[in-house]
Amino acid sequence: MDLLTVDEKELLTRAVGLMEELLETLDVMRDKEAVADLRAALREVEAGEARPFEELARELGLAAEI
Repeated sequence: MDLLTVDEKELLTRAVGLMEELLETLDVMRDKEAVADLRAALREVEAGEARPFEELARELGLAAEI
């Protein structure tokens, strides 16, 4: 006999996943260098200085691996 229904198990699994994501986010937020790098990267994207990942992969000859 199961203690939880299938729906309850699914909900619990999703809640655990969300908590793991939140913990990872908190870890990144504590890393001031990582936060600064992310902000710089976002500024580059907003300024149109970024390019699609697929384009970079092709340039590096990695397109077949993706």
